[in-house]
Amino acid sequence: MDARNLLSVSGALLLLGATGYYWGMGHHQDILMAPDENRRPDYVVTDIHSQETDEAGRLLRRLEAPIIRHYDKPQDVAEMDAPVITLYSKGQEAWQITAQHGSSLAQNTEVQLSGHVHAERRDPAAVAVTLDTESLHIFPREERLSSTSVVSIKSPQGHLSSKGIKANMKSGELLLNENVTGSYAPAPR
Repeated sequence: MDARNLLSVSGALLLLGATGYYWGMGHHQDILMAPDENRRPDYVVTDIHSQETDEAGRLLRRLEAPIIRHYDKPQDVAEMDAPVITLYSKGQEAWQITAQHGSSLAQNTEVQLSGHVHAERRDPAAVAVTLDTESLHIFPREERLSSTSVVSIKSPQGHLSSKGIKANMKSGELLLNENVTGSYAPAPR
């Protein structure tokens, strides 16, 4: 067989294979990845750094995230990847909360975090405390949080674990729901 004929046949087979792949596999993938019309974001913001202050200009809350997608249908929600939320008290950094995913609902009055949620107290005048869980529901303006997942709380005084938690950051009240285990030794006075 002539070399030109061999190249022509090879080229035709290559073109036929590429066309078959495009129409067969490519078309199938487009169907699987087609966006749901009800879940199409109305806007996307990348590399966000936002902050909220009180009337005197003191920081209350700060949010950082590499991407936020806002949806107005079927409900008003903003979904975040890798959010970092910092809460302030009297203008000073008090808590920092991180997670893999987050959702802001009801015009930022509720925040749902999921995936390796980690909260740590940042106030140098207070006892160091960390909280780890898989999901956390935060009400930032009310400074309340809750979870139905297993929660692990660590401090220099000990370690507590519970299935579920309710906490009021203003009053310092903490309710551990069930299966509470751990050790605790009050700090010396």
